Amino acid sequence: MDDFTKSRVLICDDSITNVMLLSTIIQEDTNITADVTTDPCLVEDKLASTTYDLLVLDLEMPHLSGFDVMALVRRRQSIDELPILIITGRQELEVRNKALSEGANDFITKPFDQNEVCLRVRNLLKIQQSFKVQKYHQEILEQKVEQRTLELSKTTDNLIHCMAVAGDLRDTETALHVVRVGKYAGALARQIGLSAEIAYMIEKTAPMHDIGKIGIPDRILLKQGRLSKDEREIMNEHTRYGEQIFGSNDSLMIQMAKSIALNHHERWDGTGYCSGLEGESIPIEGRITTIADVFDALTTKRPYKDAWGLDEAVQHLQEGAGSAFDPELVDVFIKNLPEMTDIMKTYAEKD
Repeated sequence: MDDFTKSRVLICDDSITNVMLLSTIIQEDTNITADVTTDPCLVEDKLASTTYDLLVLDLEMPHLSGFDVMALVRRRQSIDELPILIITGRQELEVRNKALSEGANDFITKPFDQNEVCLRVRNLLKIQQSFKVQKYHQEILEQKVEQRTLELSKTTDNLIHCMAVAGDLRDTETALHVVRVGKYAGALARQIGLSAEIAYMIEKTAPMHDIGKIGIPDRILLKQGRLSKDEREIMNEHTRYGEQIFGSNDSLMIQMAKSIALNHHERWDGTGYCSGLEGESIPIEGRITTIADVFDALTTKRPYKDAWGLDEAVQHLQEGAGSAFDPELVDVFIKNLPEMTDIMKTYAEKD
């Protein structure tokens, strides 16, 4: 037998006799709690203050009709969340159809049969309970999916970081270079108004901008001194190697990493590599990473040079705005220099 002991019904009819009779019938048959009101103007407040599983509603009432009440109710609760059973003296088919089309779940005409009332109330409560159970399981499923997604996201973050560090170990750059580049890139992405999701993806994937260098021979990658023209052409291929490493993948994170690896040496004036893209044709993530990479390279000590001061690095970015770099991005980067210097200090190399 169905258990409706935890269910609660609200009955609204301007006839005190009807509400008393209906509440007695429903409570004796189902053991549920039935609240009553003869004032339709109070229904909305009652539904806001108390959780009900069913609304039994008359149509012809003063001040607000049953149709008016339904319109108010359906703004807050769907037909599944709160079933409405209409009980009315109106016999016309068009009235029944109008009620059902405007949010009622079921319809009974007066004078009503007690057994019919009980059966329809039971059926609607069963449907509402099924909806609540389904909603509960859906929420649990969504929580599990969210938790699993978070776990996968953390795993992906760790994997991406490991790949970035692995690529960086083959180069002569400093250990925290990839971390700082990611932080600079993420900060710049947020500063220009990109969504939190996109900025997060850029921050996590920008560290892999040079992952393709693992495909460059040591004789070139580790060479002391200037590269020859042929050696430079081979070195430049690291952008394509990065593209190949990531390959075809449905993951938006991997696609972002692939784009950055391929495009972070493009120049605003079109003289960069590997595709010679120009201006806005260069993906924004590539333009952002270019500035982050160059800024970090300038402001950190390397085996072949001392670290530049902030003023020198800023001047270099300004001089390259419009040729090497997106001028608007340079302007935003410089305007937010305090945040960038905080990143520099937070992730500085340890002696």
